[in-house]
Amino acid sequence: MTEKKEIELKPVVVRPKFADIDVIDNLEEGGRKRCSITVDYSEYDVKALIREGLDLDGAMAHYKERITYIVKRYLLTDFEARNGWEEVLNAIRPYVEKYYN
Repeated sequence: MTEKKEIELKPVVVRPKFADIDVIDNLEEGGRKRCSITVDYSEYDVKALIREGLDLDGAMAHYKERITYIVKRYLLTDFEARNGWEEVLNAIRPYVEKYYN
């Protein structure tokens, strides 16, 4: 089993339907990797989650799972968010939440 890497995930741009998340690996070392991923939480996407029976917490778990999947494919390894998930998920939560109210 491989050791989990620590990477940084930060919301860079949050728009009404999308969030761009900055992914940074190896901050302390010279061989650093960086990418940006876009998370889509448009009305169409969130309503599909609602139709699947997901509540707000379930929807947020879905977005965390999708971000994790994308980052793992990029890094080809298991990872932990250096600064935690709260900052990233709290950036998109208000936009997803409005479809549940």
